[in-house]
Amino acid sequence: MANFLAEPNQDGSLNLTDALGRRILLYTKSEPSGRKADLILRRPIDRAVASSPITLAFALRLNDSVRILDRFVGIVNAQEAHLVLPDLVGRFRSGQIQNAENLRALRSMQYDVIFTFAYPHDNPSLAGALRHYNLPYATIDAWYEPSLFERIRWMEFIGCFFGVEDEARRTIDKIREDVDRTASEMKSDSRKVLWFTDFQGYQFVTGGNSWVAHEISRLGSRVVTQDSGACGSAETSREWIGNKMGDADVMVFTMVRPSMQHISSMYPEIVGSPAYKNNRVFGFGVGYWQEGAYAPERWFRELATILQPGKGDLRDLRIFSQVAGK
Repeated sequence: MANFLAEPNQDGSLNLTDALGRRILLYTKSEPSGRKADLILRRPIDRAVASSPITLAFALRLNDSVRILDRFVGIVNAQEAHLVLPDLVGRFRSGQIQNAENLRALRSMQYDVIFTFAYPHDNPSLAGALRHYNLPYATIDAWYEPSLFERIRWMEFIGCFFGVEDEARRTIDKIREDVDRTASEMKSDSRKVLWFTDFQGYQFVTGGNSWVAHEISRLGSRVVTQDSGACGSAETSREWIGNKMGDADVMVFTMVRPSMQHISSMYPEIVGSPAYKNNRVFGFGVGYWQEGAYAPERWFRELATILQPGKGDLRDLRIFSQVAGK
């Protein structure tokens, strides 16, 4: 179950509880009297701001069936390079979606709600700043969900603000059917997957209770991790990652189109790994985060392909990227 609640009331209003436990009341006609909430809005809302390109990707997917993207007027601290999906790039270039470079610019915008995120989980810094300035916000928790399905259910949360939650649920059901079909057709032999990053002096591996680990498990493999209970990423060390490379049949280095030269300069141990010897080292494509959120069924299908040889053409990868340079 995704980390939000949506409870309809007899008067047609809707009670939402977001990722931080904040109570949000959405009404359609007149505001209910005597009702208390952290945020009260009339829906459908007219103007929304996203704090993440992933939120815009979810909105774009819903836009395939119901027109809600026109109501997104801004994004917090983004660049054109972050918006790789053509429709979003076009809106950014034209000014339909404006960039709020800082909190001062954000406070000057006219909007009903900002969709923010719960990162880091124990003390979300952006949500804290929005609360400090008394700005209207709702918090999404897609990064820390334990499965792909819980992750994409945040489309329904977003849809509630626009009165299109039923359409959102139908979209999610279609994605679920596609993912289930891929899982039944492309389940792999058991492989050990080392999914890690090394950036600006920090090293992380995906947690054992993350949505990434869950989907790898659905396909018959398992992640190599330092923390089997972590929902998002687990902090580790370069030494730990290097020591585990000898166990890895598949590696995913979470960088856009990394080179083997770059990875091996930090991890010379990689040349002795099964993943290296069998050309099963991967990075991210340019559109990994946005395209993976917009088309999670494609993300899952490509994941199935990289986990096993012979079940798909690696030349067709778009969300992931095979690392060359062995």
